[in-house]
Amino acid sequence: MLKIAKIIPGSPADTGSIKPGDILLKINDHDVADIIDYRYHEADNILLLQLIRNSRKYNVEIIKEIDQHAGMEFHPDKIIRCKNNCIFCFCHNNPKQLRRTLYIKDDDYRYSFLHGSFITLTNLSEQDIQRIIDLRLSPLYVSVQATDDAVRRLLFGKKTVPPVMPILRRFAENNISFHCQVVIVPGYNDGKILNKTAADLAELKPYAASLAVVPVGLTKFSNPILKTVGPKISAGLIGDVNRLRKKYGHKNNHFAYAADELFINAGIDIPSESYYDEFPQIENGVGMVRDFLNTFKRKLPSKVKGCWITGKSMIKIWRGYILPRYGFKIKLIPVSNTLFGKKVSVSGLLPGKDIADKLRKLRLKNEPVIIPPNCLNDDGLLIDDFTMDDIESITGAKVIQGSYNFGETVRMVS
Repeated sequence: MLKIAKIIPGSPADTGSIKPGDILLKINDHDVADIIDYRYHEADNILLLQLIRNSRKYNVEIIKEIDQHAGMEFHPDKIIRCKNNCIFCFCHNNPKQLRRTLYIKDDDYRYSFLHGSFITLTNLSEQDIQRIIDLRLSPLYVSVQATDDAVRRLLFGKKTVPPVMPILRRFAENNISFHCQVVIVPGYNDGKILNKTAADLAELKPYAASLAVVPVGLTKFSNPILKTVGPKISAGLIGDVNRLRKKYGHKNNHFAYAADELFINAGIDIPSESYYDEFPQIENGVGMVRDFLNTFKRKLPSKVKGCWITGKSMIKIWRGYILPRYGFKIKLIPVSNTLFGKKVSVSGLLPGKDIADKLRKLRLKNEPVIIPPNCLNDDGLLIDDFTMDDIESITGAKVIQGSYNFGETVRMVS
């Protein structure tokens, strides 16, 4: 059952009978255990809802278009937690005293289907697997890491880990698609292990829809025995991925893709749009930079207003590709990450305190300051709970959240 948080005004559910705080029990006599059941059963055009308010049950009928959302939003389900102890787990590499949600390790197949979050498939029960098949929860996003069972146990930090291939094979046999990622931990799942993983997954095409090769993210709190994916290793991995693409891919579906960070680390130009086909894993940092570069237009003002915050990795793209190609001037402010350490150079993990400290030293008062859009979560918080208002109050600068579309951001500050 689900507790209603909000009724969307003007939606089919906005009848006046249903109120926030009511609990949805059934749709057309089907039990509603969670948001997946709701999404599955709300597709019909006539919905007979059974709800409960103050311990009293009541029914409401809703008539709508087929596949139209009914218009109810719910309080979050309890997240299915990850029970692994991965040697590279980013949650374990967080400093203390961040907000509680940053330490939650989710491994929830429902969120994988709904939001594209990656799951390991190590905590699925037989009931879970059958439910995924029965409700056609496709595509899923799977952190495979390796198909070799011994390597998976080592990476996941557990003595017993269910083999991944039988589960994936069963999904494929039942028309469930899945996008896969391998987070490369040098010395563990690269080289021959990566080749085996790709070969095993390629056997399940087209249901194994894509394979992203992503470098492990290490902070100053990570296990010191783990090796960083530096320029040389990054270049090697790009070459490995290219060979996998030739072997298992074809035009318009190249199967294997290297993460943006590998190209940046190796100092290799970001590929053209055709490399990414339909951008199947853009939210996983595979093609996000190319998508951003595609928003640039040749007719740009000679000088772009504002001061633009960026992480140390993206500054390479700005100075090595964007500015020489388009010929405009922009005031870039690269910010180092003291919270996670120098190994973390992506914009999305920039702490508000580091941004504020940098701006305070520069004494910027008159020009707007643009921060990357991925610095902020849906609640307007940076990784250390700073807000744009906090940065403004400390620095006196006018702070603006940029867009993923460069042209739109330019218009915002013009």
